[in-house]
Amino acid sequence: MPNYYEILELKKDATLDDIKHSFRKLALRYHPDKNKNSAESKEKFLKIVEAYEILYNKDLKRSYDQSLESHPENYRYTRKHSWTPPADFYKIYSYSNLKYKQENGGIWNISEAASAGMWKATLILFASLAAMTALVLLLK
Repeated sequence: MPNYYEILELKKDATLDDIKHSFRKLALRYHPDKNKNSAESKEKFLKIVEAYEILYNKDLKRSYDQSLESHPENYRYTRKHSWTPPADFYKIYSYSNLKYKQENGGIWNISEAASAGMWKATLILFASLAAMTALVLLLK
């Protein structure tokens, strides 16, 4: 069984926030949609998702950590069932979901479409203000 901490490029004392942040960074880098659906990126991405799902779940992480402590030389981790991607895997882990998911929340994490719409509205507003200023100057 692979070392999930190494896959997510983390130390063993990583917090849940560290796990989430590292997962998101690596998932975006190796996502198949970003890498022309190469077999290598799909394999790496699945390993990243598996590591995240084990380490982000407190019970599975505890079991995994205990297994690491008892077999540190070869990272033997035995589970009752092998990991399989969830049924809605492609919906949950789609590139757009990962890219635009609000990690810390807030109004500044908006989609490209919304951002483009706000830029258009801002340009229209400034153009209107410039036209009104020109009109006022001409009427004087």
